[in-house]
Amino acid sequence: MNDWNKFKERGFVVKETGPVYYTEDMDATIAWFTKTLGWYCEIDERNEDGQGTYGCAFDLPREFESLHIAPFTGLHFLYGEPKGGTVAFMKVQGIEKLHAHVINSGWEKVNLNDTADFETKLCQIETIDGYILQFFE
Repeated sequence: MNDWNKFKERGFVVKETGPVYYTEDMDATIAWFTKTLGWYCEIDERNEDGQGTYGCAFDLPREFESLHIAPFTGLHFLYGEPKGGTVAFMKVQGIEKLHAHVINSGWEKVNLNDTADFETKLCQIETIDGYILQFFE
């Protein structure tokens, strides 16, 4: 019960999370997400040189995201040097179809395997910027 009291005292709850993905070429990154994952992407801000400085990738069409009928499940793109490593760990439904979609797009830096640790399937995709996206089901 102590945890419940601590939670009530704290007074806030996290409603959604948005992983941050740094890229030095937002146009290329967005093209990759669109082709390889079939996601919906946009660049919202550009600098005076025309480089993307802020954008988003959504797994659903933007119109659905704007309705806020579900928590944000995409990524935020910021201009900067890619940091590498795992940028997101996402639960999906239809992991075999995700894997097939990536393979059919021509991207080869993907693997699908069963994991004893989670008793689930894990699909790991290395992005154009060297990040790892991990999907599990």
